[in-house]
Amino acid sequence: MCTIKKVTLDTIAHELGTTKNTVSRAIRGKPGVSDELRNKINELVEKYGYQKREEPVTKQSPTKVTMVCSDSMSRDTYFWPSVMRGIFDYSAKNQIVISSVILEMTTNNIKDMLPLQEKHCDGILVVGALPDAQFASIAELCIPVVAIDHFNDFTKGDYINIANRNGMLKAVDFLAENGHRKIGFINNESASYTFSFARRYNGYVKRMEFLGLEIDPRFVWHDSSYYSHTYLQEKFDTLCTGSDAPTAWVCVNDTTAYNFCKILMERGLRVPDDVSVIGFDNIPGFFHTQLTTLEVPMYEMGKRGLGRLMRRIRFPDEPYDNTELLTQLVDKGSVKRI
Repeated sequence: MCTIKKVTLDTIAHELGTTKNTVSRAIRGKPGVSDELRNKINELVEKYGYQKREEPVTKQSPTKVTMVCSDSMSRDTYFWPSVMRGIFDYSAKNQIVISSVILEMTTNNIKDMLPLQEKHCDGILVVGALPDAQFASIAELCIPVVAIDHFNDFTKGDYINIANRNGMLKAVDFLAENGHRKIGFINNESASYTFSFARRYNGYVKRMEFLGLEIDPRFVWHDSSYYSHTYLQEKFDTLCTGSDAPTAWVCVNDTTAYNFCKILMERGLRVPDDVSVIGFDNIPGFFHTQLTTLEVPMYEMGKRGLGRLMRRIRFPDEPYDNTELLTQLVDKGSVKRI
């Protein structure tokens, strides 16, 4: 007696070399599947006589998105909350249900942590930097993915980023226009956002070279920390006692700039009378002189990121895109004209 093997979603997925989730989406008429693949799936459904599960009729099923964030974001009280407001305002207006997952930077079992079953997830929104291995594991799930403030040359996906190099160009130009020729740079390479910070440093180098301004390696400090001032204190006390010290400094972000300004004040120096300082991000801080900085469109980053994910779900075969949002220099008085 011959036994007829039951046809399942896995049967169809295996034959076409795709995933069970993709087959299910195609059968249910959900977005996120190319027309070519959808046609092949429907042909096999008809060929095998697969019985589709009846679903209750609703006016419009909400789009379900899993938002993945790193646990390193938890200490931030302004930047990421502003991005989140853009995400949740967009979701509220477009019938999008968001489930949030916080990943530890050392987590490896991505698939076990994310609620990515077909009934739970139409797309993935990655917010902030993740280790390359984690991000690659998410992309391999074959679910539409968009990353905000993150980029990886080797992983296909859509990205929403800040125009970091262009912003740093504006900072160096502003200092040069105000007469500064000795301009130092303070970085934070140990932070999670190495992609953004590397682009900002590259922008500083390129613009200094373009303007014919010397970059003194003694005054390019890469290892500043958000939570310890020891490195900056030692660097300043060792290198900045002579007349050849920079008259102005560009910091990789506002937190670093506020830390540096505190050290300057502890040594009896005034900003901007004695030293000029520029930050990046436009984060509020407590300082006797407001910090000249580059304003980042944080709210718009969140809104654009989720909007881009919705388009990727609807049009899965479109070319991938890396959108860079421009910054705006905000002069608050921490740069002196000399």
